[in-house]
Amino acid sequence: MPFKLQAHGASDIGLVRVNNEDSWLTSLEKQIFLLADGLGGHQAGEVAARESIECFFAIFSAWKKEHGGSLAQNEEPKKLEDQIEDCLKACFAQTNSYLFQLSFSHELLRGMGTTFCSLSFHDHVAAVAHVGDSRIYRLRNNTLEQLTKDHCWTKGFFVDQEPENMPRKGVLTRALGTTPRVEATIQIMDVSPKDLFLICSDGLSDMLEQDEIEKILCMPLTVGERVRTLISAAKENGGADNVTVVLVEVCPL
Repeated sequence: MPFKLQAHGASDIGLVRVNNEDSWLTSLEKQIFLLADGLGGHQAGEVAARESIECFFAIFSAWKKEHGGSLAQNEEPKKLEDQIEDCLKACFAQTNSYLFQLSFSHELLRGMGTTFCSLSFHDHVAAVAHVGDSRIYRLRNNTLEQLTKDHCWTKGFFVDQEPENMPRKGVLTRALGTTPRVEATIQIMDVSPKDLFLICSDGLSDMLEQDEIEKILCMPLTVGERVRTLISAAKENGGADNVTVVLVEVCPL
């Protein structure tokens, strides 16, 4: 790999929720970084998020081990991209199947599901994959770009009995574990030194505008300090949901 990575992640319950239904994982060894935001009543969301992270990581790790610890670095770029997509499709399919079956194992788990984001690095490229409305961004040359597109109906105004119309979130159209099959959106992209990738739950993206996030990420802070600053800013703006942030920085060798 022509670069090295450093990463930091943290999660906060926020100011409204009574439990944290987000889960995350960073693995510099496997070069994969995951985030899940659980859905469902009682503690089902927590279970869905935690179990999806553990299952996905186990499948991904086994796949890499089977292929000698890395993908075929000497193959043609298209062949490499095909291998990456095959790997991630299998991870999402098997994790979704596992969660869907698990949801029928106990009455309190019925209807559970989770959003899911995966960021992995393979030789000279990165793979961005997701289901749901948790997001992955990339800061390059001090400009923040949203790499994922929310799998939900457009946010807008809904008429109800309130005195005035209030903006509300749309409904998720995809999540892991809620249906027998789900299709993840997968993108393969080049990586440049000094790229900074942000993975976050909607507890961050709903509380901060993109330019606010960009401003914080451009601050002369360590990766860990920027994670903590983002979470603090989301809470200062209301903290209406669990807030989970993972930052992955690409460093030149």
